[in-house]
Amino acid sequence: MTTFYLVRHGKTELNLSLRFQGGEIDSPLLPIGIEQAIQAGRYLSDVRFDAVAVSTQKRAMDTANYILKENNHLDGLTVRYQDKLREIKFGKREGAEIDHTDEQTAYLRQRPDLYDPTAFGGETIDSLVSRSTETIEKLSEEFPEGTILIVAHGVLLITLINSLIGKEKAKWREGGPLANTSVTIVEKADDYKLISFNDISYQTTTEEA
Repeated sequence: MTTFYLVRHGKTELNLSLRFQGGEIDSPLLPIGIEQAIQAGRYLSDVRFDAVAVSTQKRAMDTANYILKENNHLDGLTVRYQDKLREIKFGKREGAEIDHTDEQTAYLRQRPDLYDPTAFGGETIDSLVSRSTETIEKLSEEFPEGTILIVAHGVLLITLINSLIGKEKAKWREGGPLANTSVTIVEKADDYKLISFNDISYQTTTEEA
């Protein structure tokens, strides 16, 4: 059985300003985002990871670094940076203010089976889930009895988690959005099983720092 710890990156400037932050844009972690990552690291400090896979975007890499600095079992541990764990691409909407009255934005959040990003050159949900699932499958094959840390992004993680546990496409955003630096645990034996979801019980900082 492979155990995956899936963590969303810490809060960023674009998260705060409610702008599209997809796979082709980055913004720095806020002080609160750094603190969230440190607290997540302390929460997971005694977990012995066999591998770490991180999105190649800076907000995820920085979050992973803060988490791992708190870990007590780093000897021999390697971190893999994976393009296939980058956030969904929003095309021309990258960095734009989110319009909550927009039809495609509503579909992305509530009915991903209807989401069509063609008009603005974005990435499809099917593409996102395909590439992220491929990464998870390869890790589960390589570490069939391992414990794996994944640090990635909100849309990627919620759609990946829901698809892995067998939900239909229309419900791939169910339970989202994931909180920044939330921890979700999924086990892979014959099938994928959700153990804990969107856990931020360890967080003690709630105000901007």
